[in-house]
Amino acid sequence: MAHGYTRRLGAERSTGDGESPSFVDLINRLVGETMRLLDQTVLLLKAELREELGALARSAVLLAAGGVVAVLGALLLIVALAIGIGDAVGSTAGGFAIAGGVLALGGAILLASMRRRLADLGLVPRATLRELRRDVEWIKREL
Repeated sequence: MAHGYTRRLGAERSTGDGESPSFVDLINRLVGETMRLLDQTVLLLKAELREELGALARSAVLLAAGGVVAVLGALLLIVALAIGIGDAVGSTAGGFAIAGGVLALGGAILLASMRRRLADLGLVPRATLRELRRDVEWIKREL
């Protein structure tokens, strides 16, 4: 009877000829699958960060370009408006002060709006974090 039990235990070990894998083979497979999973997660993280940084860079460039154009246009308008207001109030300096104040207020509103937009982008790699949580749960179940 002990001989039959020993034979059954031996049959459960991997012999390389298609029989069931041994414990060591299962652990090696688990480690290999875990490493492959971690490699894929790192690739996902890189891709997601690249995408988020690209969107952030595009927004920053557009914000800077918009700022430059607005400043140039504002300078021309300020000069024209200030001269016009100065003629109306009888003081060129007063005209420049009024026009500058109005433009400064408009610029502050624009900057606040763009600041909120950039803050909404965020750099949190959500998909990668979700996958890492799933991977941790999978590893816990497998062990």
